[in-house]
Amino acid sequence: MNIKILCQCPFLKLKPTINPTERRRRLLPFLAFQIGMLISILTAGADWSIVSAKGLGQPAPHVELIETHCVKGNQTARVTALCFNDKNHTLRVIDSPSPGHATLANTLTHAKAVGGVNGGYFHKDYRPVGLVISDGKTLHGFEKAKLLSGLVGVRQDGLVSILRSGDYLPAKSQFFQALQCGPMLVENDQLVQGLNDERIARRTIVGKGTRGETALIYISSVTLADAARILTLPAILDTWKPKTAINLDGGSSSGLWAENGTSLAEIVRVRNFLAIVPR
Repeated sequence: MNIKILCQCPFLKLKPTINPTERRRRLLPFLAFQIGMLISILTAGADWSIVSAKGLGQPAPHVELIETHCVKGNQTARVTALCFNDKNHTLRVIDSPSPGHATLANTLTHAKAVGGVNGGYFHKDYRPVGLVISDGKTLHGFEKAKLLSGLVGVRQDGLVSILRSGDYLPAKSQFFQALQCGPMLVENDQLVQGLNDERIARRTIVGKGTRGETALIYISSVTLADAARILTLPAILDTWKPKTAINLDGGSSSGLWAENGTSLAEIVRVRNFLAIVPR
């Protein structure tokens, strides 16, 4: 070994003329770099990223069915979404014709819907939880509850809105369709803080963009916090991401159906549905 060359290394210099304090000062940049590299390795994959995306066809003109696969470390999530613009299509709340028995696929087929998902929360005896308005008729009244932090509302002209329950004024409501649900996942392009990051379940979500873009979204088993993180990924819905998103009933209730034959069936029967229909 060339001792002369070794001694010229600023981090290993052994000349007695350099005191311990100076030696430590010279080592600091090197140690900081090594620690930074170690942290990068340990935290790699801590955030969700998109690994693949593909179209699954058009259930109807101007309605796109897309599937996106995301990863975070050793976790995976599949995002299946029915995307449309409320200039051409809108949402309709459909009450189950036979609570406890009617399926998502059969109900939406009978309603001649383009596609749709399960709707809001319900009690064990299938009574609805929170505000439910279908075709202008209030089927269940507005409720104040932490879980019911927002609602999806549709005016008679077909414009779809997502708003906080605190901003809803029943006396001034112009909604022809409405479904109270929650929690809010995304607001003003930012994920909502304080969401549960422990319980993993299937998720059904409504997302809204800035130019009428609307999506009914099914995400395979993730926490609510991870669902929000996924929805804030750039172009998570092909060319856009939701500015606002709200959680519907999930877990075993989650289901998505499209007229082109795609069916992610619910495990249990639900009380109501959210369907895509032409304006």
